[in-house]
Amino acid sequence: MKPATDMSQQEINDFCRAASAAYYAIVRAHVARTGEPAMLPDLLCPVGPVPCVHHYDEQTLDEAESFLLRLGLIGEC
Repeated sequence: MKPATDMSQQEINDFCRAASAAYYAIVRAHVARTGEPAMLPDLLCPVGPVPCVHHYDEQTLDEAESFLLRLGLIGEC
């Protein structure tokens, strides 16, 4: 992954939407498995339709997952 200083605004926006898509997929799976309510941070709540993971390639989703881990929003399995 490029450092943020080398990314265009569009690349940053795409990466954040990929992180949001990954987070929503993880939250949906957790809710389905446990029945517990979802905790959704405002910064990952998209404006408009929720992004889907199938819009992103595996490398982007892996980077997004690593980003979410670093933020402490998800834990390692």
